[in-house]
Amino acid sequence: MRKIFVAVISILFLFACIKINQDKFDKAAYATLENKVDSIVYTLNKMEGVSDKNELKKILTSSRKSYKNIEPFIEYYYQGLTRRINGPALPEIKTDDNMVNDASGFQVIEEIVYSDSLDFTELKKQNKILITDLLFIKKTLKNLPIQDHHFYELMQHQIIRIAALGITGFDSPVGFQSIEEAKFSLEGMNEWYRLYAKKTGKASNQALLTKIDNAILYTEKNNYFNEFNRLEFIKDYLMPLSVDLEKEFKNVIDNIPNFTNNKVFYGTLSDLMQGRKYNPDAFSPFSETASSEDKRALGKMLFSDASLSKNNNISCASCHNPQKAFTDGKVTSLTNIHDNITKRNSPTVLYAGFQKSFFYDLRSQDLENQIESVMKNPNEFDLTPKEIKKKILANPTLANYFEKAYPNKAEITPYEIRNAIAVYVRSLMPFNAKIDQYFKGKGSLNASEQNGFNLFAGKAKCATCHFIPVYNGTIPPWFNNTESEVIGVPKSIKWENAVVDGDVGRYTLNQLEQLKYAFKTPTVRNVEKTGPYMHNGVYNSLEEVVKFYELGGGNGIGMNLEYQTLPFDNLQLTPKEKIDLISFMLALTDKE
Repeated sequence: MRKIFVAVISILFLFACIKINQDKFDKAAYATLENKVDSIVYTLNKMEGVSDKNELKKILTSSRKSYKNIEPFIEYYYQGLTRRINGPALPEIKTDDNMVNDASGFQVIEEIVYSDSLDFTELKKQNKILITDLLFIKKTLKNLPIQDHHFYELMQHQIIRIAALGITGFDSPVGFQSIEEAKFSLEGMNEWYRLYAKKTGKASNQALLTKIDNAILYTEKNNYFNEFNRLEFIKDYLMPLSVDLEKEFKNVIDNIPNFTNNKVFYGTLSDLMQGRKYNPDAFSPFSETASSEDKRALGKMLFSDASLSKNNNISCASCHNPQKAFTDGKVTSLTNIHDNITKRNSPTVLYAGFQKSFFYDLRSQDLENQIESVMKNPNEFDLTPKEIKKKILANPTLANYFEKAYPNKAEITPYEIRNAIAVYVRSLMPFNAKIDQYFKGKGSLNASEQNGFNLFAGKAKCATCHFIPVYNGTIPPWFNNTESEVIGVPKSIKWENAVVDGDVGRYTLNQLEQLKYAFKTPTVRNVEKTGPYMHNGVYNSLEEVVKFYELGGGNGIGMNLEYQTLPFDNLQLTPKEKIDLISFMLALTDKE
């Protein structure tokens, strides 16, 4: 009995020590965060009355340094506010209530400071907004539940953020301070990990700290934006760092129940770049719609089943042919994809499960709803739910597959049909292209492909919209938003005095001027096989596509689009750089 008593007391003492150590870290973290916020506010206030542009740039850099130090916490705990603080310098559009909020935050201030002529009134206004948001954060910091697994995840997210957003120029598109800011982020991680180890009584992992220091040193030695070797930095510095961080917190992760549940992605940067630990089921609408092998097998059959159409003539595979990377190779689909007016090019459904919204105009919020729209469309499948069910029951093979896939369902409903197809589409994420083999350590890239990756993620600015490594518009590391862009696609190939294509995109659904000609950002994976390109199939070659972007999109070829989101400055790519950029895009082709 005495032994049991001693054991219980020992366990209680252990938990008490853990709680005390956790409280010590929480208090230290709150104090550090408050000091950093105060430092940012103090620095921003110094802009008041400064007229020298170089001095303003120095002040901005100093404030951004402090922000990058605490960015992991802000991005983790204040997701609803981070766009206002460090989001793109573009209006925030909320289609639920047709609201448009003006852009604010660091990127807006950067645009002002780096502009040819300074707008002091606007600078003062933006400073005030940013300071107000930062002070709100300071006021609410002590409400943050900084648990061990939160700390691990926010640190892991910051590594991903450096790779996929930081070094690409996503959040410093005008000042090109991205490489230096990657250093600031890493220095912040170093500081936070040391503080965590000290306050929780853990021995510092010197191997982990060395990897952070080595990554910092790399950014110091290679700090020119256009020449920075992002491929080497990601593979040789950030990926190993992410693996060591996971090892350091393995016991923490393993002891958290359901740590991976409902997360779109739950791994390291190394996992991310190798196509592991993605969870497309996180985008499915209900828990009962989750994937299974029986559902996938059924969905694959239904995907190619023309009997699901009224005329028994078309199936999903008619427009999304597996032999053509799940496209149809046509300028626009033979049938009317969206409505009775607009015809659009068939996008690939490879990696389509890894996005938040569907169709070019983002009108469907999940795959099941997207499939329902196609089935009901009078210009496509044109079948009522009752007719679809009748056709399924008339096919004994399909009926048996349904029974296996949905054993707990008393009867087949149209929803199970849609869900089975959706499960199949969500499984179409092979991650076996040449670039994937490279990051898995199973293959190499030639010099042209390597330079092409660095251009894609750097000078050519492709990765600021087509985010690494899915190369679509779903933003890492949370993957909770799929972006659309106004790029100004012409109705015919013209490099001067071009006319915008008449399809107004998202504006059809939401009459906001900022959404006129806005379309979903698709994946660039398998682009070798998915031509012709753009929503209207206007371009036949990747050379034409690269030229369009190099010239600055629609406004660069003679349009006057007020709300174009694509930068319309000339990228000034050399002939070799264009060849290398295309070489890399060809390395995104999955094996058969």
